[in-house]
Amino acid sequence: ESEPEPDVAIVPWGPRDYLPDHPARPVLVVEVAETSLVLEREHKGSLYARAGLADYWILNLVDSVLEVYRQPAPSSEAPFGWAYSEVQSLGATDLVSPLAAPGARIPVAALLP
Repeated sequence: ESEPEPDVAIVPWGPRDYLPDHPARPVLVVEVAETSLVLEREHKGSLYARAGLADYWILNLVDSVLEVYRQPAPSSEAPFGWAYSEVQSLGATDLVSPLAAPGARIPVAALLP
């Protein structure tokens, strides 16, 4: 298995903390998907859930929504044995708050092209 490469990873601390190695524990991963929705939802989602990533977002360009995945949990149906038990689909008029910054309110419209 290779390590997934997210489109965006929000990591704690600063760039100098990662000079010797790349970040291993992001607090938020965002994937931008148009043709890769199945890969992002099933394959990468299961890998991120298995790794314990608490906040995983997919910017779904096909349906113009932000899919928010939280609460990783074991799942016998998922490709890597883990999936997210909480899934939300947010539209352009909605606001989203990252778990790492619950006071931040980001308009989903600002994330969509």
